[in-house]
Amino acid sequence: MSNRKGEKVDDRQSTNHPTLILIRGLPGSGKTHLTTALRDAIGRDKVVMLDPDSTDYESKEYLEHVEAQTAEGVDPKLHAYRFLRAKAYEGIAANKIILWNQPFTNLGIFNKMIERLETHAAEHSVRLPILVVEVEVDPALAKQRVLSRKAEGGHGPSDNTFTRFVGDYASFASEGFNTVTVRGEDDVAVSVSTVMKGLERLGQK
Repeated sequence: MSNRKGEKVDDRQSTNHPTLILIRGLPGSGKTHLTTALRDAIGRDKVVMLDPDSTDYESKEYLEHVEAQTAEGVDPKLHAYRFLRAKAYEGIAANKIILWNQPFTNLGIFNKMIERLETHAAEHSVRLPILVVEVEVDPALAKQRVLSRKAEGGHGPSDNTFTRFVGDYASFASEGFNTVTVRGEDDVAVSVSTVMKGLERLGQK
């Protein structure tokens, strides 16, 4: 068995392995709504959900993580990412389906993150099939959703940051990933069906 980069991975757990689903798109595209619906469709006990916007940065677990990272001299800008990565490692060890929801605009960082997760899985002799889900949406609609969410007290980027996201965001479908594309305007049930079919195809490879 080979991973995305052609490196050999032990296939002893080919029928019992973790899976990584990376859900990317603009803020306001509907990523979180889709991620939640996917979790419910797959089964909550089978899923690890990762989202920097939903992380409890005041929790004891996160504060202990920051304390440990600070003691190691890790750049504070990396604390949140490393926390999510540690959660992904736990999901790999538990053979969970990892749903990681984030815009992921930087291809270099995206590739490096995946390489670390693939390496971690290989070191533990498990496969890590990866599915990239790209949520396409009209930027005007996405911005409207963000503004509505912020007006109701929710999170969201500033206008300048949103504009930067629009400028930086591009599809990674041509980069060799197993990719499915959904529309942020579609009924979420349609998008879930598309992702589940992509997940089924992934399991057949």
